[in-house]
Amino acid sequence: MHLYNPTADNQRKIVFDKSKAEIIALAVEGTRIIKEEAAKFKGDVMFQYSPESFSQTELEFARDVVNAVISEWMPTKNAPMVINLPNTLEACTPNIYADRIEWMSKQMLERDAVILSVHPHNDRGTAVASAEMAILAGAQRVEGTLMGNGERAGNVDLITMAFNLYSQGIDPMLDIYNIDTILQEIITLTHSTIPPRHPYVGSMIYTAFSGTHQDAIKKGMEYQKVVLDGYWHVPYLVIDPKDIKRDYKDVVRINSQSGKSGVAYVLKEFYGIETTKTMQMEIALEVQKLCDEKGIEVNAEEIFKVFRQMCKL
Repeated sequence: MHLYNPTADNQRKIVFDKSKAEIIALAVEGTRIIKEEAAKFKGDVMFQYSPESFSQTELEFARDVVNAVISEWMPTKNAPMVINLPNTLEACTPNIYADRIEWMSKQMLERDAVILSVHPHNDRGTAVASAEMAILAGAQRVEGTLMGNGERAGNVDLITMAFNLYSQGIDPMLDIYNIDTILQEIITLTHSTIPPRHPYVGSMIYTAFSGTHQDAIKKGMEYQKVVLDGYWHVPYLVIDPKDIKRDYKDVVRINSQSGKSGVAYVLKEFYGIETTKTMQMEIALEVQKLCDEKGIEVNAEEIFKVFRQMCKL
């Protein structure tokens, strides 16, 4: 059961026309009513309280209203409650939000009986950073959404956050690895679209057109196959695309920016063809001419056709 009421100065004065004491009384009264009803319920009740505009509330007052609610509910280690501290309007930088979370964590009563939660919105575009820094500051729970859906600018994107953890060697303990199936379900249910450069899951996120990037990726992939040390070494790819059931065919795509390494990668990955450096240069020049003529990128079949023509196959 989640109870919340706005606590920020502008909400108190403009929306509710109530003093600090009256706002605390409102929160305590709601807690008392829920506690009385919970006592009649035969199952277990998890109670959560949020000072709804926490990110804009004076810290001392946020502490006072939260501690008043904790004192009314009286949680225990065996029956904890949730205190949720929202970035309702993302009105501060992630480091400031984290500082506020850390301060509150140290000020709350019955801390061992409280699960400290955060609810970051994305008005500044830094909800993921706010959530990550809040965890480092002592938060134990994050409320968010899939792909950042939610009101206004949306809530923290739990998929991005989970892959951020994963990329640092931390298991997020969420079943997100068949990501394309998840994305299709989200698109079907919400009628939304996923930007092609959305972190980790966009269609273009593992794609390189730049010749220098393609050269580094090609060498990294070759090294990865040899070293076998359990670590991911490939430049420009933050995680292995195969970990989310994507293959390597779209990692390198060829347009007029691409160089010999990109062409060589496509021929090897798609057709198993090894080429010499001299041949790579010659093929790359012909492929670049083709890209300039078409004005768009070329696919693997067109590159293979160029290769066959040059080799007179």
